[in-house]
Amino acid sequence: MDPVRIYSQAHGRLLDLALGLPPGELSAAVPACPAWTVRQTYAHLAGVCVDVAAGTVSPPVTDEITAVQVADRDGRDIAEICREWRTSAPVLLDLMRSQGRARYRLPAVDVWNHENDIRGALGLAAQTEHAEALLDFSLTGMGRSWPQERPALTVTATDAERSWTLGEGTGPHWRGTAFELYRALMGRRTTGQIIAMDWSGDPAPVVGLLSLLPAAEKPLDV
Repeated sequence: MDPVRIYSQAHGRLLDLALGLPPGELSAAVPACPAWTVRQTYAHLAGVCVDVAAGTVSPPVTDEITAVQVADRDGRDIAEICREWRTSAPVLLDLMRSQGRARYRLPAVDVWNHENDIRGALGLAAQTEHAEALLDFSLTGMGRSWPQERPALTVTATDAERSWTLGEGTGPHWRGTAFELYRALMGRRTTGQIIAMDWSGDPAPVVGLLSLLPAAEKPLDV
């Protein structure tokens, strides 16, 4: 995947979106991140960008650090948060270009998912561009550490006509659009939603491995 492109495009779209949001929408709860409002999700994104760009933290960022970043921006309006994010982003993008380690691709993962979290909170359609590349990034990493004692899992992105196999031997086959599969991996679907997707074979032995972040507590559409 191209993390710089993914990050810069999502960053630009989110800044444009923020400019037109009334106070009621900025204070709306984000179902995918139930502890946060839309404004606080922007605060998180700005905080991660500032801290990683400054070298004070390295991705992935812990929940404790994230909580501090959001709390530090409590009371700031959206315009100030966006100015801070806009100013720090070029440094982060340069760092993402120069660092070859996979961890420096994670800001692109974070911003793409939070863009869709915000869009879901506002009742907007999903932003699906780059879903296949992000899915490939995650599944490739999962395949390297797939437990030998679990059945193999085949995953097919139906809109990309592309498949991945994790593990060796035979096992269940999981199908869906690249967006739906990736959002499930990123903890944006409940376990029940994952089981209700298109499966051949029994998902029970592998479904617990399919949320790289904690599975959503309530069903999400975006």
